[in-house]
Amino acid sequence: MQRLHIIRGGTADPTGRRGADLVAAADRGVLVRLAPGRYVEAERWRAADPRTRHLARIDAIDDRIAQRLVVSHVSAVALHGLPWSGELPEVVDVIDPHRETAQSLRLLRKHPGKGRATRVVRTPSGRAVTDLLTTVVDIALTQELRRSVPVLDVALQRGTDRAALQAELSSRSAVHGRDRARFAIAFADQRTGSVGESIARVALDEVGAPRPRLQVDFQDRAGFVARVDFWFPDQGIVLEFDGAAKYWDPALRAAGLTAEDVLVQEKRREDRLRLVPEVRRVGRFGWAETQDTSLLRALLVGLGLPLEERRFRTIR
Repeated sequence: MQRLHIIRGGTADPTGRRGADLVAAADRGVLVRLAPGRYVEAERWRAADPRTRHLARIDAIDDRIAQRLVVSHVSAVALHGLPWSGELPEVVDVIDPHRETAQSLRLLRKHPGKGRATRVVRTPSGRAVTDLLTTVVDIALTQELRRSVPVLDVALQRGTDRAALQAELSSRSAVHGRDRARFAIAFADQRTGSVGESIARVALDEVGAPRPRLQVDFQDRAGFVARVDFWFPDQGIVLEFDGAAKYWDPALRAAGLTAEDVLVQEKRREDRLRLVPEVRRVGRFGWAETQDTSLLRALLVGLGLPLEERRFRTIR
């Protein structure tokens, strides 16, 4: 797990800087101040991904917060390596077993924990963090579906039992977000191929598309053709989510392939897929359509997918 080095005021950092020098370096933009007397190198901060930056926020205050506090919610998501779309918050989420109401501070967001039984695991520093099951249900209760469903999908992939998630939700006294959490747990699917596909599946449901089958394999006489993201068997429609990363990210391409090579492979794959007898149409959509329901509806209707109103609507 990648972590940024925390430079602590009052002790020399590797370059020999101390208190006033660290403040001056932060003023010049050489360092980023995460908490009083706690800094990271600005260049490394800018190069880090959102999860690594949030872990640095946790590390920066770990030795300064009361031992009774349990790292939780979005901060626990970061510690468990669960997916998150976009930036993580600038505050650290904790559960305070002494509190009956929430409290927002400059560096901490305290969630009420009085009377709540909370299962925890320990970080290397000894700090308590909510276990995977607890974390996932906390997210289901407090976050919109586009955030909670990817977390739930990965939790199921890691072996978390859906019945255990439902039981944990039933044990909670929370009223707000309960229906949404119940829906999210039922909707989650370990067969999803990526975070983007999880969000895309929520977007499809929001506009009333039929529930697709996920990661379905197709073959022709020559053998394996493709594993598709979404398959609508009643309509004979294949829908692929194109997050574009496989084109521009070399880590997601086979060794020696260029972005142009991948495009050619994708076209040949789709040409073969369209010749499979049960496949009537193949469509693609990406981040733009997941963020604009009118675009997504137009695409799906154009492909011949029927749309209907859902009883449960996403709460944003």
